[in-house]
Amino acid sequence: MTQPNENLEPVYWPRVKEIIADIMERWKERWGREPYPGIHEYYWETPEDLRNAVLNGFRAIEPGVAGRDTHFVRSLYRGVGTFGKMPLRGPFITRDEVDEIARWIDDGMPEGPPAD
Repeated sequence: MTQPNENLEPVYWPRVKEIIADIMERWKERWGREPYPGIHEYYWETPEDLRNAVLNGFRAIEPGVAGRDTHFVRSLYRGVGTFGKMPLRGPFITRDEVDEIARWIDDGMPEGPPAD
């Protein structure tokens, strides 16, 4: 049986970082201010930073949990519990971009293509 991600282009950390950086820039433009640390802020320099991140008291990404089911991806899709969709009050990233992030998590959060 074919895995769902096998027929899709791989996603690497630079793309994930680009998606996150873009949404934060658009957030700052929309709201005219810097995000509050720990509330609106989505800044991670490395995959390890994101892997270790805690959002609203929950690990953003838990080992062994499918990308779509992680707290991070769920918060980007629709919000979790009483916490709304992120980043708080938008603008929001597209569903395709959230799918890219979920696929990246499912593929082991690769930093870049394997060296030849």
